[in-house]
Amino acid sequence: MRRLAVPAVLSVTLLACMETGGPTEVMTARFQVVTSSLGYTAIDLGTLGGNFSQAIAINDAGQVVGTSRATGTGAFHAFLWDGTMHDLGTLTGTRSIASGINAAGHVVGVWGTALFGRPFLWNGTMHDLGTFGFGGVSVSAQDINDSGHVVGYGGAAAQAVAFLWDGTVAHTLGTLPGRNYSRAWALNDGGQVVGESGFVSGTDANAFLWDGTMHNLGTLGGAGSIARAINVAGLVVGESQTASGETHAFLWDGTMMHDLGTLGGTTSVARGINDFGVVVGFSTTFSGDSHAFVWDGTMHDLGTLGGATSFADAINNAGQVVGSSQTAAGENHATLWQQLTPVDQLQTCSVLASSLETNGALTSGQARSVLNKIGMATALLNQGKTIPAVNVLEALMNEVNALALSGVLTAGSASQLTACVQPVVNAVSN
Repeated sequence: MRRLAVPAVLSVTLLACMETGGPTEVMTARFQVVTSSLGYTAIDLGTLGGNFSQAIAINDAGQVVGTSRATGTGAFHAFLWDGTMHDLGTLTGTRSIASGINAAGHVVGVWGTALFGRPFLWNGTMHDLGTFGFGGVSVSAQDINDSGHVVGYGGAAAQAVAFLWDGTVAHTLGTLPGRNYSRAWALNDGGQVVGESGFVSGTDANAFLWDGTMHNLGTLGGAGSIARAINVAGLVVGESQTASGETHAFLWDGTMMHDLGTLGGTTSVARGINDFGVVVGFSTTFSGDSHAFVWDGTMHDLGTLGGATSFADAINNAGQVVGSSQTAAGENHATLWQQLTPVDQLQTCSVLASSLETNGALTSGQARSVLNKIGMATALLNQGKTIPAVNVLEALMNEVNALALSGVLTAGSASQLTACVQPVVNAVSN
């Protein structure tokens, strides 16, 4: 569960939006998420021997699924990563991609060739789920919940219909009124399904929520929208066109669609949400490159594995984020972003303070004072003494602000230091 849609380019490689409506507003502080805004470290999950891999979903046990080019043929194979990347293989076709995983470690996805795709369920062995009555055309399984229910879509691309498989029977979900096709991308443990429904003759679609009836979630003021993920509370995320024609990530809170903004560029897409309301996806930056983000009321750049781009696809309740990133060598690898512990975060702050001494922003004595406080707070946290640690860190931030007021530190340098320390205070104070 908690997965995101397979990118269109990859789907085409493997197997070969939209009407205005609904109120919108920029997200405000009245929507509360549970997070500490601690930093993340990016971990390269490797490949199955080829030069490409992408992580698509993660469960709360930290098991990751996705697809990777395999050694030899270079064909895409579904993988399961649990500290080691395992090739899930394929059936009679040549390719496979895993797109969802539940708490039991059961995996769904698509196997097939360049010409067709069929849904599979892997529970230690890969099983063909059949065509669900869609005949010889491609059928795609996209997500699985903890009850073992599966969603996806089947049919010719322009006339696909969303389905929900209950373990025995596949139920078609229909379309929004007047629309010709629908695709289901995700579901939660309550059986609510999200996706898109649109017109055969055009590219526009609208995000939908299905709970026995298909509901149009509207847009951010533009022509269309797509819903990509839903959490246990029924909060929905995806992307929508704005009134100005840009595409922005949204969060729908049960009543209203909220614009989550960007990392400085013009485009953002939300792909996953956990049960605490923390959202992940990707956004263009000021430079125009796409970077993975985590949103917890503010959008944070997760960075890359050394290359120019990264994309976040899903997040679990432990705050682990998966997706893909370009490496320094230019390859695209499956990536796990692991949230730093408060102590790890303080080590990052220590490196930052040392760099300010190196570039002359702080004298040796000023740097020593800052570093000593960081070291003292670290020792106190390691001893489980959170209140004294918070007191030390608040004294540190007061000292940094005083250095800025006196003109010793620039406002930018002071802001960097306090922005590094404050999340630790937030995390250990919760």
